[in-house]
Amino acid sequence: MKEIFTALITPFNQDQSIDYPGLYRIIDKLIEEGNKSFLLCGTTGETSTLKLDERRILVENILKKYPQIRIIIGICSNSTSQVIRHIHMYKDDPRIYAYLVIVPYYIKPSQEGIYKHFDLIAASTSKKIMIYNIPSRCGVGIAPSTVIRLANKHKNIIGMKQCGELNDIQTIKEELSQFKVYIGDDHLLLEGLKQRADGIISVTSHLDFQLIEKICKNENIFDDRYLKLISEYIFIEPSPAPIKYILSELGYIQNILRLPLTTISEESQVRLAPLIEKYRK
Repeated sequence: MKEIFTALITPFNQDQSIDYPGLYRIIDKLIEEGNKSFLLCGTTGETSTLKLDERRILVENILKKYPQIRIIIGICSNSTSQVIRHIHMYKDDPRIYAYLVIVPYYIKPSQEGIYKHFDLIAASTSKKIMIYNIPSRCGVGIAPSTVIRLANKHKNIIGMKQCGELNDIQTIKEELSQFKVYIGDDHLLLEGLKQRADGIISVTSHLDFQLIEKICKNENIFDDRYLKLISEYIFIEPSPAPIKYILSELGYIQNILRLPLTTISEESQVRLAPLIEKYRK
């Protein structure tokens, strides 16, 4: 069975505090649907706007309330020393599957710089590390050869979230059969599975976990045109603004983001109305 992690949003109250009842409503819904693996403090969780104490307390609260789940924790920094500090901030817990560390963004390091970044991080801890490769946001991507070099040196570098070239998945899996590679783009799930991806870290699963699950179970026969369609709507504007709007209209949360993200336009709200009505039923 391919694995599905939902990249959870972080709901907020009017005063910008974290809306824990709203977050619990979403997790309860997903658990009822069969989803028990989650990414906390990822891009979808607006982590760059969360203070370190907020991140730590959020993780602790969710692990305390949901003993049956497992989680990946996103680590959002382009400073090697800060990444190490952030990882060490979290208490050990067997339900923490790994720490998802983004390729350093904005500063565009060389492949050697990226290698040394993850090399030092992995050497600083026995905790499991995953690489988050998303060139469209970072301005630079990690090459398959760098991934292979790192994984061969550090046994605690166990996998990656791939939002880059799909062909890289096959290249990496041919060299590292036990290394986990998860698709990070919902609309490319089926194509990624055909390249030997181990599953997905999904935003669309907030709305339709069972659709994602069906594709993961039946990748050789499933038609993914509907997934591509709803993924287009869920990413109609910068994420997580659209999925937050949809979930607010369905009664789970309030439609509040932290700047610089803003709620979707009235035009996008009109376009999303038929989708919302479908899931309201």
